[in-house]
Amino acid sequence: MASPDRRLSDKILAAFDQACERREIDVAELLVKALEATLTRAGGKGHVDKRRELGPVVEAYARLQRLRHP
Repeated sequence: MASPDRRLSDKILAAFDQACERREIDVAELLVKALEATLTRAGGKGHVDKRRELGPVVEAYARLQRLRHP
């Protein structure tokens, strides 16, 4: 089971990876939308994002595109 101190976006990315491995494109698309919602809701006054790079997020979009159009 995932550690409770992991970011929600990390958990969504893990589920996205699993959906892609199973070639469940419809589920992967929903998870990308959930990822977008999570990343855009985070923040606010005084919030400092601790994510060092967005590479995994960018790769999720690319991977979904490859699944849609092999």
